[in-house]
Amino acid sequence: MDYYDFRNRLNSQSSSSSPHPMASLYPKIGHPPPPRNNATASPSSGMGIRVTLKPEFRITPPPQMSPHIGEIPRSTFQFDFELERKILAEAEKENPNWSNLGLENLPRETAKPISRANSSASVDPVVGKYTATGLNRDAVSIAVAKYGDNPIKVREFVSGYMVLREMGFEANRVAEALFTHDNDKEAAAHFLTTSSY
Repeated sequence: MDYYDFRNRLNSQSSSSSPHPMASLYPKIGHPPPPRNNATASPSSGMGIRVTLKPEFRITPPPQMSPHIGEIPRSTFQFDFELERKILAEAEKENPNWSNLGLENLPRETAKPISRANSSASVDPVVGKYTATGLNRDAVSIAVAKYGDNPIKVREFVSGYMVLREMGFEANRVAEALFTHDNDKEAAAHFLTTSSY
């Protein structure tokens, strides 16, 4: 007796005497599956799996794109792959000869050096001394214009200026309030919040 016959014989024996009520749910080998009757199946019959997602895990559909957005312009840049191959091949040589690539004829964009002489000439050396210590350039410029090279007054002003600017007050009003109240941050803040300027 071969294996196939043995299996068929076992299935025919088990189908006639089904010891377990769930045995009818499993497919029988060698027999076509029984036709399903969808009319008799109901959601409350207990067949299948019902899944419910919590609201915090539900995903909303993506927003619709505005139809007013037209075609996005594409880049017209053309990369020269042949030149790249030549450069890589030349670089692998023991003694590369760059002149035979014809790179002299390519247009070159040279970066213009930043002129430090012009920018440093317009900066006040007193302001530069305070900004070199990490103080804000705008605040130092205002303080030096008012107090000159007075380190205590300049630092007090810059400290109050930065705090009040971070609170959202305008630069001119902050400077005026600090000058009026001799760099007192609290008095200047009170002045700025109560004045209807």
